[in-house]
Amino acid sequence: MMAKEIEVQITGKKFVFQLADDVQPEEFLQVVEYVENKINKIKSRMNELDSQKLGLLTSINIAQDLFSLKKENEKLAQILGRIDTLLSPDSEDGKLTVSLSS
Repeated sequence: MMAKEIEVQITGKKFVFQLADDVQPEEFLQVVEYVENKINKIKSRMNELDSQKLGLLTSINIAQDLFSLKKENEKLAQILGRIDTLLSPDSEDGKLTVSLSS
């Protein structure tokens, strides 16, 4: 099967990407938009950066977002695990006690 080719503009420059079969063009465009928004946000605060530093700072910002979301996902998984335990038929007293904290 042939890879999908997509052309995008990022910071005014054209790039052509070969998308794997399991990547939808619409989803890829959302990722590109997200990255470009991150780049523009950093550029607006620090407009004297060369492209290498800009790329590095953008990558670090995106990695921070990823780690924050992973941490949040782990907390939610723990909460869901506690809820599942409390709702299971094997629950000791059948009482439901939920404590949410951030």
